[in-house]
Amino acid sequence: MWGLRATTRMIMSDNSGKDGTNGNAPVHQRETVQFYRSYAHYSQLGDCWHLEVQGRVFAPSRRHIRKRALMFLLKRVVRPERNADQHQLFLERAQLFLTEHRRGKSIPVAIAERAHALPDTTENGHFEATLTIQASELEPSVVTLPDGRRFVQFCVELPEEDGRLFAGDVELVPPQGISIVSDVDDTIKISDVANRKELLQNTFTRQFRAVDGMTQLYQDWAEQGCSFHYVSASPWPLYEPLDQWLNSDGFPAGSVHLRYVKLRELRNDREGHGSFRAKRAAIEQILRSFPGRRFVLVGDAGERDAELYAQVARSFGDQVAHICIRQVKGRHNPHGLSPQAIKELDPHHEDRWTLFHHVTELSEVLPRVQSLCDHPSAS
Repeated sequence: MWGLRATTRMIMSDNSGKDGTNGNAPVHQRETVQFYRSYAHYSQLGDCWHLEVQGRVFAPSRRHIRKRALMFLLKRVVRPERNADQHQLFLERAQLFLTEHRRGKSIPVAIAERAHALPDTTENGHFEATLTIQASELEPSVVTLPDGRRFVQFCVELPEEDGRLFAGDVELVPPQGISIVSDVDDTIKISDVANRKELLQNTFTRQFRAVDGMTQLYQDWAEQGCSFHYVSASPWPLYEPLDQWLNSDGFPAGSVHLRYVKLRELRNDREGHGSFRAKRAAIEQILRSFPGRRFVLVGDAGERDAELYAQVARSFGDQVAHICIRQVKGRHNPHGLSPQAIKELDPHHEDRWTLFHHVTELSEVLPRVQSLCDHPSAS
């Protein structure tokens, strides 16, 4: 959209090591560092920003027998259609799951012309760190988007002779304001989670498609100063195609929060307990990071978003200004949600819920939340 997107593709240099490695460099030639877009929160005490940096380190799998076996199993589960384009898309997305995790890697990143060491990667190749940087030191590196939101870009610090670039970015989210926490599947992206066959086809063999009107709605909210956090139960290997789709379809840039999960765990989690826990943990961490902001939670009735958001609202009170649920049929709500269900989920707070079929029904949500921010006693 504004040309702001985490860079994970490798730009290769002609003078890379002939043996396929770069000596004692933190990232070998076979390895890739992928950053997930995140956020930073401000601390007035110390006049500093706390940057949440996260991502993973991986390499193409060398275990060809295991790779072929996993690809065979994926094909049996997904059953890609015979259409050549869809089959090629399946191969591309399936490859995202057939990589070797790099554990014990310490990646140095350069932010505001200073190197910062990240903690060692875990057994699944992931790393997470909170980096604290003075606001004055960070300011020269800030990129301001046309909608006024501010981001800081950074990259892995590699030897001079290494011509690759691994870059990421975080949004500097102010202490006050309005943030949107948005589910992805069947909320902004057509997935058909309730139909397992269609879900697999929409995930692995078809181009992602936006729910009608959601792109424009989120663009309008971004232009009015909202920040965005996309929280999904999808596994992290799908980050790159999801990020590319959000960018190409024009959704506002925002932090992305997916799930650490193995393929076999994904198959066994038919009731969605694992995804429920993962999404709740991600949302609660976001709300704890911004106690002075108001949040709009957007989800759908196909899964357990309403139950999840009601629990979060009970825990965080007035921080949750409004909850929007798209009415779709699902395993847990075959006929969508009813007003009575909302009364049971969130007693005495039904007025902060909107059940909608089309985005036109959300036209008054943001003005109402803005009014709450301007007149806190009204809540």
